[in-house]
Amino acid sequence: MTSTNTVGPSDEVGAYPNGSTELGLNQWTVLSYAYALLCVVGLGYFLFDSPIQVSDGFTNLTKAANGTLGSLVYSEFFQRGYLRPLLWGHTRVLFDLSSGHYFEWFRGWHVAQVALLSVLFVRLVRPRTLLAAAVVPLGLSVLVGMHTFAGAIREAFPINTFMTIVLCSFAAADLALGQPRWWRDVAAALLLVFAALTVESGLLVAVVGVAAYLAGAKGVSRYGVAAQVVLITGYFLLRFVLQIGAPGLEERSSGFGFSSLEPDELVARFGSNPTPFHAYNVLCSILSLLFSEPRGGTFVVTSALVRGELPPAGVVNVVSSVLATMMIVLFVWRRRDDWRVRRFDRADQLVIVFGAVALANAAISYGYSKDVILSPAGALFAVALTVSARHALEWIGGAPRLRVATSVALLAVLSAGWGVRSVSAHMWLRAGAATHAEWAYIDSWLERQGQVLSDPFAIDLKRRLQNDAVSRHPMRPALRDDAVWWFYEP
Repeated sequence: MTSTNTVGPSDEVGAYPNGSTELGLNQWTVLSYAYALLCVVGLGYFLFDSPIQVSDGFTNLTKAANGTLGSLVYSEFFQRGYLRPLLWGHTRVLFDLSSGHYFEWFRGWHVAQVALLSVLFVRLVRPRTLLAAAVVPLGLSVLVGMHTFAGAIREAFPINTFMTIVLCSFAAADLALGQPRWWRDVAAALLLVFAALTVESGLLVAVVGVAAYLAGAKGVSRYGVAAQVVLITGYFLLRFVLQIGAPGLEERSSGFGFSSLEPDELVARFGSNPTPFHAYNVLCSILSLLFSEPRGGTFVVTSALVRGELPPAGVVNVVSSVLATMMIVLFVWRRRDDWRVRRFDRADQLVIVFGAVALANAAISYGYSKDVILSPAGALFAVALTVSARHALEWIGGAPRLRVATSVALLAVLSAGWGVRSVSAHMWLRAGAATHAEWAYIDSWLERQGQVLSDPFAIDLKRRLQNDAVSRHPMRPALRDDAVWWFYEP
């Protein structure tokens, strides 16, 4: 009997003796890149419809513009609970480059990030055959439609931090799975420093590197991996020396069970022993990644079903995620014999990297569960599903007719579900353009925040951003209710 645990032909192309692969371009690769960039055009259209948001937008830009770049970055090393100096440095650099054209530069940078992410996605899945290219649209639908990715697209910060970390995670995987070169060690170390000092989830860059190395990838050498371990140790020592600490229960509301608890409720319930709450958040994060339920720590779809409701979007989300998770699990099962003897091909390495990042991403979400914090693992979920789906197509090629028919039917349902979720992501962007209205009433918002603008620069910045949102890029008509009912997530 022929084993099904074989390396597909697409994995053998360009292989080196050390297990790395060289990127080669053929018609299927080019078509995949073209499709990915076509998706970027669609997302970019909606991204340019959304102005910089008022909350965490206007105030952040005002703060970032004060003083020099060096003084801004230095001061952020002494904040309580957070160590994000390069986030502010990143914002300041783009602010200075914009020369007053804030909308074009900041929204344009968001579109450029999406374009770069799409290119890295295709580089990772490496479609060099017809079957490999055939699953790229599915993979991109998962990437865009994944609920963990929504914040990286919709939240119109001056610079979307979460999108930055997703990019860093993909770039780290691309470095690790490439041909061994000394400069990859240097690039991986610099990438880790940049990501970790941008936001805490940037530490996942090291998880990508270590997991890929343990799975046999040699793009980053053992010395490069050791350097990343040293850098991670130095990061935690720095937080300890600076006494930065971590956000507490009083920081924000969080989902728990079927509802959301306010900070004072969290303190009252878990203040004396937060361990059960932290364990709940880690477990919910894993479940959310694999099954799209719960969301942000709240069992949204389950709660609706208990009430006798059937939210269409929620059901589509859960069913499509369950099928996608099953696809990845089946891939692991079919490759189990090779995994036992540590014989990994590129698809194996990508799935292993996803698994490691999923666990680590859930672990760092212990403080509170939020969809967008899981965006690095969610994006790698799309990569893992893509290579698993390609493997499934190769596997059913010579299978009996009944198995082929069943497998094709499941793939069709899977693709349809994620297609709906991809459309939903675009509609969420379309609805997110309602931030225009926030700018129409920014004076009322500032009054509620107890802020009085007296600095001429802040007054001029408010005027420019308000003009961009209200006059130069006005809000489009609202969506129809039936579209909201079918496509919006509950």
